[in-house]
Amino acid sequence: MRCETARNRYGPLLDGLALSLMSCGLCLLMAALITVPQRLAQRSGARGVLALHLEADGRLRLWNRPVQEKELRTLLAARDELQARAWRLRLIPDRALPWGVVQERVASLEKSGLALELQLP
Repeated sequence: MRCETARNRYGPLLDGLALSLMSCGLCLLMAALITVPQRLAQRSGARGVLALHLEADGRLRLWNRPVQEKELRTLLAARDELQARAWRLRLIPDRALPWGVVQERVASLEKSGLALELQLP
């Protein structure tokens, strides 16, 4: 009898505690789902890789920011500073992009003098 009264008295408190712990766990999971992909995307920059994404329409993105051909040339013109840090170019083409366009971009980027990697999708 005594056990039943204790269970009835603390039942709502334990339910509230369980819901609080579950909501905190869900908040931590959501925060991790947001921040982990961002950290993974930024990891290439910490390793000395200039990740150039080649879109299906031929545009370039550098670290998720659109970049014009002129800006890219200016960046690669500072080659001495980039080579001192041992930077590499990584070209990541879109799946829908024709292979001929990829080969043209590879040929133009090889002239920069930096090591070039091609990451296939």
